[in-house]
Amino acid sequence: MNVKTLSLSGLTPPIVELPAGQSWHRVQLTKALKGSVRVSGFILPPAGALAGRFDLADEPVAYLADSDATTLYERFFRRETRSLHIDQLKMRSLVVFTTTATLRLADLRALPEQFPVLVSQRYELSQLTARTCRDRGLHGLLYASAQHPEHACLCLFSEGISRMKRSSQMSLIQAGTGALHKAVVLAARGSQVPLLSD
Repeated sequence: MNVKTLSLSGLTPPIVELPAGQSWHRVQLTKALKGSVRVSGFILPPAGALAGRFDLADEPVAYLADSDATTLYERFFRRETRSLHIDQLKMRSLVVFTTTATLRLADLRALPEQFPVLVSQRYELSQLTARTCRDRGLHGLLYASAQHPEHACLCLFSEGISRMKRSSQMSLIQAGTGALHKAVVLAARGSQVPLLSD
């Protein structure tokens, strides 16, 4: 039996422009590890791991969300998560980035209805879509959060990352007191994912 591989290379999503001055949220390491890529206030994993839905083989990408809750649901409090050890939060911060110039993005928010593969665990086709959009000169992708209904996320390529600046950063766990950031408490409550400490 021959199985045809679906190609999304001919996909032509609408293009949207996000103006300067918009805030987007991200959970990232507080301090860079060896091999981390540091640029425009971002601490990113090196290119080539292809572990994320829209990762590129030849340049790092940055994932952001429209709210602190959305970025926490996407990063830690996912639907399939059964529990979360507090140690996973200790080295990370909630960071707000602001657009410094217009971002031209492929708007994928409506496409998963026709192409559910865009939200599947098979990343090859969504990564191909990202590469095609980058090669067309776009700054990134705008897509619907798979974890937080009615909310949006961004994946930015290098050109898009350069159009952002870090505007605030707060640890997910306060040093010294061990107090959890309010957004973590709310996300844990909303997801009903228990936080483990031992």
